[in-house]
Amino acid sequence: MRKSSRRPAAGETEESGEPRVGIFWVLNSEPLIDSAPLSGAEPYGDHLTHPRGHAELWERWQGKGAASPDMEYDEPPRGRVMYNTKTRRFTLLADKCILKDNRVISKIMSQLHLPRNTEMDTDSHYRCSTCLRPRSD
Repeated sequence: MRKSSRRPAAGETEESGEPRVGIFWVLNSEPLIDSAPLSGAEPYGDHLTHPRGHAELWERWQGKGAASPDMEYDEPPRGRVMYNTKTRRFTLLADKCILKDNRVISKIMSQLHLPRNTEMDTDSHYRCSTCLRPRSD
């Protein structure tokens, strides 16, 4: 699986990069991320967020061969990172399948240069096909 290939912005290094907002999926236990520096984020109410959506970017990832052409964008676990301009904190919203995997969360946090006080939560928009499937006990 192809890992995200984000390049540092001008004047930014991988080690000390500007925090980023973005959207992501987890495929084969690896995050697939598209992000933008906080300075380039788009206003959305009290938040700054990534300017593109999951459906739009999924088609691009499929075109590049990073995502299966046979899979819809909302099938794999996914999420989003936003910045709250009032609380001045980042929020990572994700499918519960992602939130329970500390290794994947660490990778996402590292690649987006997020601070330790980033809030984490679930959201009804980010539920994968496995989580939506009714359980048969």
